[in-house]
Amino acid sequence: MDEKLYTITDLSSELGVSRQTIYNWLGDDLANGRFPNAFKVGQGDGAIVLIPASDVEKVRKEEAAKLIKKLDRLGFQAIPA
Repeated sequence: MDEKLYTITDLSSELGVSRQTIYNWLGDDLANGRFPNAFKVGQGDGAIVLIPASDVEKVRKEEAAKLIKKLDRLGFQAIPA
């Protein structure tokens, strides 16, 4: 696999949210959360969750769209990049 993989700590820093937010987004069952291709490496308390960049990009776009809607409701206008 050549795709970049994020740990929960890396992803929380990248997106500017808490680690708990990432855990919430993962959900109880990894396959049904916001990162459907996330997977665990290892077992028990030492397991590491890895999240593919393609899942991250989708969530990044969803969060950006939410922010634009909030700003629009407050009367701000988005300027195309």
